[in-house]
Amino acid sequence: MRPYLFLGLAATLLAGCKKDDPAAGLPAATHTGANTAGCLINGQPFVATGFGSGPGRVAGMGGGFACDSAYYLRLNGKIGSSEGAIHLFLNSFPRFKNRMLAGVYILDKDTPYMPAAISSQCLSYAVFLPNDNSQELFGTTSKAVGSVNITHVDEVNRIVSGTFEFTAVSSLDPTKTLRVTSGRFDRQQ
Repeated sequence: MRPYLFLGLAATLLAGCKKDDPAAGLPAATHTGANTAGCLINGQPFVATGFGSGPGRVAGMGGGFACDSAYYLRLNGKIGSSEGAIHLFLNSFPRFKNRMLAGVYILDKDTPYMPAAISSQCLSYAVFLPNDNSQELFGTTSKAVGSVNITHVDEVNRIVSGTFEFTAVSSLDPTKTLRVTSGRFDRQQ
């Protein structure tokens, strides 16, 4: 009878540990066009729920296909009491000219970011923009790298889903970085 007591206690403890997982507050990694997204930024949940109110409200997600060889995704949300946005830009040219295909996109190049440059000048990148009027942004570079894994593409229903993670460096202080982990999105355009 004691082994059953031990197994029951172990199962209860394991179930309790799952609740303490910081990624538990993120949306599920789906591929149905649910228009959900989230990640952990330095271990804190960031969910694309938008911010602001009234006519000036910023939507939780935006972006889509651009210039035949690029996919752009904007996630707007909160981290703690602060607001911010993550931009993922995937340039698939010349690898997948005129198509977005499932696969891993590496973010490891020094590149200009939009809107400072036009999309044809940009290589694949990720940035985090705090919504605090500081003019600071955190972006991937050749030294602060990451990846986006497109896990599902449905061209008929215009659904793109995937996961992402990256390290980004401050545009104002190169010693300051942030780490984005457990990223996932499911967007129907």
